[in-house]
Amino acid sequence: MKIRSKLLLAVLFEIALTIVIVILWAYQGAQNELEQLARDLLRAQTDFAYAVCDRYNQRYGHPTDELKEQISAVRIAIDGYIVAIDNSDTADKGKLIIHPTDTGENLNNPRFPHIQKIINRIDQAGKPDRYSAYDEYHQETGARGRQGERKIVYYMYYKPWDWILLSSAYERDLFQSADVVRHRTVEAIAAMAILAVIIMTLSIRKILAPLRQLNQTSQEVANGRLDATFAIDSKDEIGELARSFNKMLQSLQHNLRITQEFEIARRMQMEMLPETPPNLPGLQIEARSQPATEVGGDFYDFITLGPHQLAVIVGDVSGKGVSSAMVVSAALSAIRFAAEGHKTPAEILGLANRRLAVDLQRGMFVAAFCGILDLARGRLLYANAGQTLPILYRDGEAMLLPSPEEGDRFPLGIRRQIDYGERHIDLAAGDMLVFYTDGIVDMMNGESEPYS
Repeated sequence: MKIRSKLLLAVLFEIALTIVIVILWAYQGAQNELEQLARDLLRAQTDFAYAVCDRYNQRYGHPTDELKEQISAVRIAIDGYIVAIDNSDTADKGKLIIHPTDTGENLNNPRFPHIQKIINRIDQAGKPDRYSAYDEYHQETGARGRQGERKIVYYMYYKPWDWILLSSAYERDLFQSADVVRHRTVEAIAAMAILAVIIMTLSIRKILAPLRQLNQTSQEVANGRLDATFAIDSKDEIGELARSFNKMLQSLQHNLRITQEFEIARRMQMEMLPETPPNLPGLQIEARSQPATEVGGDFYDFITLGPHQLAVIVGDVSGKGVSSAMVVSAALSAIRFAAEGHKTPAEILGLANRRLAVDLQRGMFVAAFCGILDLARGRLLYANAGQTLPILYRDGEAMLLPSPEEGDRFPLGIRRQIDYGERHIDLAAGDMLVFYTDGIVDMMNGESEPYS
């Protein structure tokens, strides 16, 4: 084999290997991100349906035709949708209450094993409100749809109406953009290899210079320098390759900026929380917030109201991500402002609610617990706005703090006028109070089953 041919093959191999590694790395990252976004989309649509049902339940006390039309009109990707399934212990168990076309059909039969599995899971778990999980199956039943295709679902149990809210979509629709990228990437690599052989065979000297630059740029990108560019201004195939390569780099830069923005939002959110718990005589306080994603919606705060009074705030914002972090900021500001002139938990939550009911977007709300610890009397006075109640550990036994007997318990921001009730509990030496959000309650094992 001539030296020219050896050089040609060596250069082609080096370039192809470098480009394949970079593109596959970028594609794999895009595929993973797209898969997570697809699951987040199904969960968001199910959360939306839950919020709509909850709003109508609070307003009317029962489902309406308007609610059913609103949910059935939702479309996910191409052929995805939301359904509501009756899970009451009656003959209607498994009946479709909301469906784009098949309302009234009963799915609780062997023709629909995936639905039976979901129903059994919820029943075995004791039908807890907001019980939810992902599931996957192939469309191999007698149902309408694209037979044999894989579907992804996310379901959530709505206890007030005994409904199962289920969002589903075909995997191919959700990952369509990633498949297009994969096919185009493979086609581009194949076409690029053929063109490179032809062009470099005809003019090896002319091609070596830009290919060396491409190889160098690819190495820089592989080493983490995503601001590198392939600066070749030509109208031939190498120029097209340069433009495609630069577009890929721009996409990588964009994804990096998004990651950095998430990191900034996470740091901002953590900076809004108290840096250290207050150091008070007779008390040992530990606090930590661990977001489930880059940016979460949980928060806590300690507000000193006087020499012997400390307000403890624990809250959870609906949703996740950057939007929930913004709501956390608004919620903390509202609660801190309310605490400046109000000395009872109910007053603090009431004023914060009136402010958030105006400021928050529709569908967003904040669950919050406010307790004021009176160190002089050894008493905790508290009010609750839809948040999980703390656990009191005393003398080797644990129990939930009882809810206030009177007053509302709606989360903050749902409606403007809410009167919260209060309750107190006397504390003794050695007592331990554990405040937490629903992230602890909703934790699941590797089988998508709750721990409790």
